[in-house]
Amino acid sequence: MRELLKFKIDNDFKELKILNRSVRTFLGTIGVASKTIYKVNLVLEEIITNIIKYGYNDIKKHEIEVNINITAEHIRIRIIDDGNEFDAAKFPSPNTDTPLDKMRIGGLGIFLVKNHSNNIKYKRHKKKNILRVKIYTTEAGE
Repeated sequence: MRELLKFKIDNDFKELKILNRSVRTFLGTIGVASKTIYKVNLVLEEIITNIIKYGYNDIKKHEIEVNINITAEHIRIRIIDDGNEFDAAKFPSPNTDTPLDKMRIGGLGIFLVKNHSNNIKYKRHKKKNILRVKIYTTEAGE
């Protein structure tokens, strides 16, 4: 099995909802397990939410490209945006032993992404962020 799903969305939360619904439907149609679909949508939602909320210093329309490559072993997600440079792979994880009322605000979304994926890579190329995330589709890979 080798499937490819491509999307281009604007930096608008309404489009994120459409993307999540489309991804869920597509992955379900080709037989991806519901646990893996949940992980993919969680990763997409957290990353794209951060791009929309923090990636831009203006209120202009920006395009976010999402490519999903699916094999029997894994799902590879590539997200490309022209927002502020930000390497989620290097963002420090919060100390989860800290009481909730003492934790600093922010960073939990990226923590969730790291914990629901198997590999994250980032690069900045031609003023664009390129984030690659790999999620195994089989229990053996998890």
